[in-house]
Amino acid sequence: MKRLFLLGLLTPISLFSLAQVTVPLNQNEPFAKRTVASGFNSAWEMVYGPNDSLFVTENKDYLIQRVDIATGVKTLLLDVKTQATGASIGYSSFASNRFPQGGLMGIALHPNLYSTDPAVRNAKPWVYVAFVYRLRDANSCPNNTQNGCFYNTKIMRFNYTGNSLTGGITIIDNMPGSSDHNSGRLVIGPTIETLPAGGSHNQYRLYYTIGDMGAGQYLNTNRAQNSLTQNSLEGKVLRLNTETDGDSNGDAWVPNDNPFYNASTISAEDYVFTLGHRNAQGLVWGKVNGVDRLYSSEQMNRSDDEINIIAKGRNYGWDRVSGYCDGNLNGYRAGTVVINNEVTNCNNITNNTEPIYTMFTTPASGMAALQSQNDNGQWPTIACSSIGFLGKSRIAGWSNSLFVTPLKKDFVYRLKLNEAGDGVEPVIYQVFTGDGGRIRNITMSPNGRKFYVARDAGTGTYGGAIREYTYTGELLALNDKPNDGTIAQDNIDIFPNPVTNILTVKGKKEFQKPLLAQLYDATGSVVETKSSFQNTFTLDVSRQKSGIYFLKLYNGNGQLVESTKVIKQ
Repeated sequence: MKRLFLLGLLTPISLFSLAQVTVPLNQNEPFAKRTVASGFNSAWEMVYGPNDSLFVTENKDYLIQRVDIATGVKTLLLDVKTQATGASIGYSSFASNRFPQGGLMGIALHPNLYSTDPAVRNAKPWVYVAFVYRLRDANSCPNNTQNGCFYNTKIMRFNYTGNSLTGGITIIDNMPGSSDHNSGRLVIGPTIETLPAGGSHNQYRLYYTIGDMGAGQYLNTNRAQNSLTQNSLEGKVLRLNTETDGDSNGDAWVPNDNPFYNASTISAEDYVFTLGHRNAQGLVWGKVNGVDRLYSSEQMNRSDDEINIIAKGRNYGWDRVSGYCDGNLNGYRAGTVVINNEVTNCNNITNNTEPIYTMFTTPASGMAALQSQNDNGQWPTIACSSIGFLGKSRIAGWSNSLFVTPLKKDFVYRLKLNEAGDGVEPVIYQVFTGDGGRIRNITMSPNGRKFYVARDAGTGTYGGAIREYTYTGELLALNDKPNDGTIAQDNIDIFPNPVTNILTVKGKKEFQKPLLAQLYDATGSVVETKSSFQNTFTLDVSRQKSGIYFLKLYNGNGQLVESTKVIKQ
């Protein structure tokens, strides 16, 4: 997706279509809150498991726990540090001053484990785990300051026996690791992916984010940046088999249709699915209008935290591009280099792909101040740490939403996807507010009405805890069909237009409530918002300057039912 910001040539309408809102709206929906369980150190990943449980990895203690959601009771499934199951894990402990970022990270459950048929569950009772397992160079970190901290990471598969994880098999090891930007999210595709070869080649695939190792900053200032290097695992999304496909040696875990696959000699590039990433700590599958997409959230530097759609063989540009191809970083250092011309870099990178959204983009005029600001807590980036997806929902307006957790805020961002699922509506929301920052992870129940949020240890009242947020408001009927891609025709009157002070919105048919009206100015910023449980209501626009505005009206299903231009006198 190329997005060129030739602002001098844009009309007000095209400005509206390209801009994004940078001030999120607070949620209005009611939620009950409770602590499911606490004392985690810290909960890096949560996966909603069978029998209403959460499978949780503790990144510093290297524990994998199963939590009964109803009671909060924890069951220890695996202690990686002590190799409690007797598996050949190969873990070496780290000194406190040489601890990697992340440690024990991603976990994914094979889809068979969710089956109600015991035979299906027992056939493939597999749980996949990613973790940093050794300090590769004892002389590197922190003794050799700024030249890099070199660790190794691996992905293993265990058998889930009901109360423990046993029989570990290594899928890939000797992956690079670091004190910074290991990323470490691990998910399984939603369907069995097929190959012409058939047989064991037809299976679910694993997707894994691995960061750029923090190249260009802090203890890794002088470390080489390899995100754009095809034959390197650093700064990539990897794609692997969930079971061996019958090929020999290391090739057994490599899908033969990976974009850079070469069967003659298996090397790093054979595992690569996408490249050009910085630190993608969020990864989730979502289906919109029948299309499965892999969404990611990615931590960038001083600007442009990214929301991406991960697609085979695409290049996301780091560290020659950050965020959109808009030139806002021209003349400034991104990672290990100073970007001379971001737009030129975009055009020169094969298969360069822009994000579908950024949180948040700093204009070129503001970059100088950011370059001199060394306190990353003052940067507009939010340090997005995970991403969740909600499909069809009985919560009005919430269908097809992404949920992005920030390490810098005490709330979660809800992003409404467009009707196609390949973009984000120009309004974002703050949800699950006020329980403390350093939010590490989010997941949700299958019915989409209970959300689970984990915070890092030592971050306030709920540090090291998993909080449950249960929707307590009115639910949509099961037969409602939100976001079907249609706009009602001639069912709404909006008058007067042009308007001076009060704009009236009148529905000529009965719509699902609440209705949500949002008025945008020509830059795409929301300047007025009104929610109503009445079919006819008013919007006060007296505070707005004269000019062209755009009104969008959504019904209670989140379906866009009106989009029109409004002239303010």
